[in-house]
Amino acid sequence: MRLGRSPLVALAVLGTSASLQASPAPQTITLADSGTSFSLRKGAQVELRLPERFRWSGPHVRGAAVRLTRILFIRDPGYLAWSLSAGARGTARVTATGHGEVATRGCDPGPCAPHLLVLTFVVR
Repeated sequence: MRLGRSPLVALAVLGTSASLQASPAPQTITLADSGTSFSLRKGAQVELRLPERFRWSGPHVRGAAVRLTRILFIRDPGYLAWSLSAGARGTARVTATGHGEVATRGCDPGPCAPHLLVLTFVVR
């Protein structure tokens, strides 16, 4: 019977489908891209931009495939930015949480709700 081989085939299919679902990364990635998986070639660089109207915890990287470097501006462009470099083959996840609007008086009806950024990068 082939029942002994089915779980291995299923794992192989699941393992490859995750990398097939990653779309090529655009030059600029924003909060609107949250929940997306991107593919990058080793050595590639993209820019991550987050709105500065929120107080951000992060971004944090889990995995060694990418590295984030904060971009500092002389003139405020209205957003926070990081250069994301694909340094090693593999997978990395970038997460950040934004809270409250900095310039608002209060949280009602909901501007203080957290804004979650979750991005997955597959470096080839």
